[in-house]
Amino acid sequence: MSVPFAKLLNSLVTKSSPVSIYCYKSGKLLRAGSLGLSLVFLSYGVTFIDWYSRSSSEVWSNANEDDKKSWKFYAKTFGPWGLAFIPFTVAGASLYFPSRVVTRVTYIPRANTTPLCQLERKSAFFGRRLQLTRPLDQLARNERTKVYTGVGEQGVEDKGSFVFLLYDKSPSCKGFWDKYFILHRSGKFWGHDGRVFDALFGGDSIRDLEKRGRGVIRGENLGPKQSSASPNKEALNDVTEIIARNNRAKFHVNGESQLSKKIVGLTNVANGSPLQNSDQSK
Repeated sequence: MSVPFAKLLNSLVTKSSPVSIYCYKSGKLLRAGSLGLSLVFLSYGVTFIDWYSRSSSEVWSNANEDDKKSWKFYAKTFGPWGLAFIPFTVAGASLYFPSRVVTRVTYIPRANTTPLCQLERKSAFFGRRLQLTRPLDQLARNERTKVYTGVGEQGVEDKGSFVFLLYDKSPSCKGFWDKYFILHRSGKFWGHDGRVFDALFGGDSIRDLEKRGRGVIRGENLGPKQSSASPNKEALNDVTEIIARNNRAKFHVNGESQLSKKIVGLTNVANGSPLQNSDQSK
């Protein structure tokens, strides 16, 4: 984090090809632990159903006709059946949780428009690779939780939480649980600086992030939830303006020349290089 953050971020947005800005290798312990927890709660649910089915049947068989006509008796006898859904719900959630853990985030620049961001994760059951691509402005970090804490090599360690969330604001995302993605703080961040995520997904201004970085150097204590007032419009447009400026310089000017070079190169391959033609004419 010795490089000025503004320069670090600028080097990212000037990229002309996709670049991985986050990488996390989920260990087998995560999947094994979630599977074990799911089996535990599944056994709780089965045990509860077995015990309560016999218990409610015994109570029903011993009841008189007047009690069987009372709705209160029905509620007391069969109402607790609803509790059986709790362990089964927890068991299903335990299996689903690892599938929301992001293993890679890729920044994809585009000419004269908002860059894309690709999130990669694994499916819940077979571990298949799943990818989701969204415009950068449709993925956001929780406003109250900062990725950058100033602690650790990448400045993202936090004793209170070992993960942070990104959520999908796209209108095409309908499911509630499909909106949220879990990122582990022990993952590898681009440039070894967690402020990149606060700038791209949190709307934090570069000036504020530079100030937080200097505060860490001076030994000031920064917490993950330390924040000034909500970012103003100028701060929100900070990264957007840098991206737009670099897109114009990178694609509108250099992009045309690079494209022309590629076309000329392909033509030379097909018809022979100008140097070869000149040699043959001599």
